[in-house]
Amino acid sequence: MKNILFLSPLPPPHYGSAMSSKMCLEILQNSKDFQTKNIKLNYSTSMKDVGKINLSKITGIFSVLKEIKKQIKEFKPDLIYFVPATSGLGFKRDFLFLKELKKTHKGKIIFHIRSRVLQRDWNNTKFKRKFINILSGEKVIILGKELIGDLHKVISQKNIFILPNAIENKISEKEFKEINKKRKQDKLRILFASNMDKTKGWQKVLMACKILNEKGINFECKFVGSWRNQKDKKEFENFITKNNLKGKVFSLGKKTDKDWDNQFREANVFVFPTEYPLETFGRVNVEAMMFGIPVISNSVATIPSIIKENKTGYLLKENSPEEIAKYLEKLESKKLRKSLGIEGRKRFLERYELSYYRKDFLKIINSI
Repeated sequence: MKNILFLSPLPPPHYGSAMSSKMCLEILQNSKDFQTKNIKLNYSTSMKDVGKINLSKITGIFSVLKEIKKQIKEFKPDLIYFVPATSGLGFKRDFLFLKELKKTHKGKIIFHIRSRVLQRDWNNTKFKRKFINILSGEKVIILGKELIGDLHKVISQKNIFILPNAIENKISEKEFKEINKKRKQDKLRILFASNMDKTKGWQKVLMACKILNEKGINFECKFVGSWRNQKDKKEFENFITKNNLKGKVFSLGKKTDKDWDNQFREANVFVFPTEYPLETFGRVNVEAMMFGIPVISNSVATIPSIIKENKTGYLLKENSPEEIAKYLEKLESKKLRKSLGIEGRKRFLERYELSYYRKDFLKIINSI
């Protein structure tokens, strides 16, 4: 039996990378081939805390360093699985952890990189280049072929594993048919579900709603996610009032578990015009596909590999409110919405369902 020490951010707070890491941890814990111990690297309790320094985080760093030393000495891991941050305070924190690992652990390490190493950072940050260079002799998992360039040719091709994210299929085919049957198609029921950070594109969706309203198109749009600050929330509310969108546009705040899923059950279009610089995958797009709704998403990172243009949804080229509104107008067609949604569900089951991911993930871990 192989001992694995699992080092990664984990929820809370609930965001794509942390949720994917939780999934990987559960796969290892449920395997009879491994004994797994995990250390949670993040100390934020909500999305408002992410990227901010405070006393509990400083204390947490020293606590994690102490726990890493202890587990390496007592648990004696055969393999360390490490999900490093690649920007901000998390990057500096994980650099300290990596230095400790290199000093005290002489065995194998695999890095699962879930965010971007941007060219501008690579050009301007010697610190970041040093970090990537430390990875040069190690194994690395990335989420898609589009992200190989982020490694800047430092890591050998033979040491790179490509493993797109996946999620558990929460609904049977019988349930899906029932959802599709009950799903209201009387109007566009638009969903934006992510953290309410401007880089995720909520402003663009809001402005697209203004365009639809001015054209007299029948729709409603729900925004689901935690606000980063009260200023943005107030800006959102003022825009609704100013542009006569009350009763059509709603901010529902944070939702989890069944409440989160219910938003996808009720929607018939999903929009995700992300411009988040570190975006890699867009987990929410796959969730929308699981529930059989067409996706309109920005064509960044690995997203062009996920969405099949004109078959499961639309890839934004300009990522503008006008372009979003254009595709939403197109999706006024109930027939088109349904056909794209069914194809999206089919693509999810074939490529992004957890059972396939579990098999491929364990194969990678066993090969090291």
